[in-house]
Amino acid sequence: MKSKSFAQRLPIAIAVVLVALLAVLAVLQWQWIGEVSAMERHRMRMSLFIAGSHFTEDFDREVTRAYLYFHAEPMTPPEARLDRVLRQYDRWNAEAPYPRLVRDVFVMRRNSPKGESTLEVLWPAEHRFVACPWPPEFAALRKRWEEAALEPPSSPVARSLTVAGEIPGLVIPLTFSPPAGESPRPDPLAGVHLLVRLDQKAIVGDLFPSLTRRYFENSQGSDYALAVEAKGNPRQAVFLSDPKFPMASFGAGDLGLDMFRLRPFDELRSLRGGRSQATVRGRDQVPPPPPRPRAERPERGGRTASGERRRESGAWRLVLKHREGTLEDAVAAVRRRNLGISLGILALLGTTMGLMMVATQRMQRLARLQMEFVAGVTHELNTPLTAMRSAGQNLAAGVVADPGQVRRYGNLIESEGRRLSDLVGQALELAGIQSGRRVYHPRPVEAAEIVDGALQDCRWLLQEKHVAVEREVDAGLPLVLADAAAMRRAVQNLIENAVKYGGRAGWLGVRVRQGASGQVEITVADRGPGIRREDLPHLFKPFFRGRDAAAGGMPGNGLGLSLVSHVAEAHGGRVTVAPGEPAGSAFTLHLPAVTAAEQVQGVEEPA
Repeated sequence: MKSKSFAQRLPIAIAVVLVALLAVLAVLQWQWIGEVSAMERHRMRMSLFIAGSHFTEDFDREVTRAYLYFHAEPMTPPEARLDRVLRQYDRWNAEAPYPRLVRDVFVMRRNSPKGESTLEVLWPAEHRFVACPWPPEFAALRKRWEEAALEPPSSPVARSLTVAGEIPGLVIPLTFSPPAGESPRPDPLAGVHLLVRLDQKAIVGDLFPSLTRRYFENSQGSDYALAVEAKGNPRQAVFLSDPKFPMASFGAGDLGLDMFRLRPFDELRSLRGGRSQATVRGRDQVPPPPPRPRAERPERGGRTASGERRRESGAWRLVLKHREGTLEDAVAAVRRRNLGISLGILALLGTTMGLMMVATQRMQRLARLQMEFVAGVTHELNTPLTAMRSAGQNLAAGVVADPGQVRRYGNLIESEGRRLSDLVGQALELAGIQSGRRVYHPRPVEAAEIVDGALQDCRWLLQEKHVAVEREVDAGLPLVLADAAAMRRAVQNLIENAVKYGGRAGWLGVRVRQGASGQVEITVADRGPGIRREDLPHLFKPFFRGRDAAAGGMPGNGLGLSLVSHVAEAHGGRVTVAPGEPAGSAFTLHLPAVTAAEQVQGVEEPA
């Protein structure tokens, strides 16, 4: 008893444990996805920062290269410095990676600290500078340059003129301040600056697209849109990598990096000229950024007094924006995708567990039904065998000598033998159905012939139970396409079922007629107690027996009606059950009728 109770509770316990494990797995999966999303966010930010840094560094490297190509040599006499600029211009066009980066070279002269300034442009073909009017786009630079004449050379105003982002260009002094402790010397180029104007079309059309392809595009394309904006006018777009994303859509962007500034690149050291004392002192070095207020100067570790890391300023700014909105939106999309995949896997595991539990329950129920079937078949076999053995012993011992009694014993042995044959036939029929080897050979046959054959096979049972049969066959019925032996066996099962469960009424009705849909209907009715409503959905399942039959100890194995249903469906028909009149139940076989053309041709159709 305890083992049976344990066997019943074990599947429930396993199910509870599996559900608990699934819940724990879901929680761990959620935490893991959160950690993966955080790492993915960090990875994307670092990758974006590295790519953006390379982009700005490469551009600043070319800007610094141009500065170092055209800067003046401290040891060069003042009167030869402009000639050196001419030579460096030719060298730039021959050696620079992007020679089209430099558009024009100008010389800006201050005639006096408060006097009128003049401008000269380089004519490369004639290797000389020619006076020219100030272009309108130089107005802002000219104003700042003239104001810087009133300031000391080391002042922020004077030193901020090195990079002119609005032109764009580079302002390079052609004179030098004397080292500390030395008296100033007269310099004819005092107040004279070189203006190297960069070609914005070459930058936007050649350099920026090349850097974009190098650092932001892969085989699947770019995940980010790029914009380069002017620091003085953030809404002015110098460059847009994708016209679908205007400058207004970038906002603060996912990352912003300053660019268009001079940096001390190690690989450009060879462009700084000789190793004179002035060179060692660093007077020809790239000028440092303008000094900051004391409160903003970096403390130890490169940070300002407010705790922020110092950032060098640039004339332009690179802004990066993810195409899906923001980098956080991209991370959220990855998180949702991972969650979807994880939930799908968990749902698959849960469904598999549920199906396994259902399959286990079905296997247990099937095992129980098979045990009941074995018990029922054993009882069904034992009853006729006992009667046959007893009758045979009496006949063999000579106990029965009266001819009439001998005849009755013979009839008993015959009837019980037929009963055994029917039981074995049902078992073989079930085995054939389950294995798929049962093959039917339908032929046009009369429904009345099938019914009469079934009644003839059941005559001994009807006589033994003293059952009155009421047979009714309509005239002019069409033939049915059926395997006569199989259909006869199905009708026989219905008759035996009606006799067994018909109670004491002693009546059986068999009616053959044509239904409203043109099918031929064979109805077997009884006047017994009927069938419970809750048993109706399971009535045609193998091994199923009604509650009243099982509780009353009525013999049977639960195979008859399931075999009838299978035979009917194999012939393209069906079997239904309805309450009888005035009581009991009525089972009806609905069989397709043979058409007139099929009757003439004698067509045989497999089921």
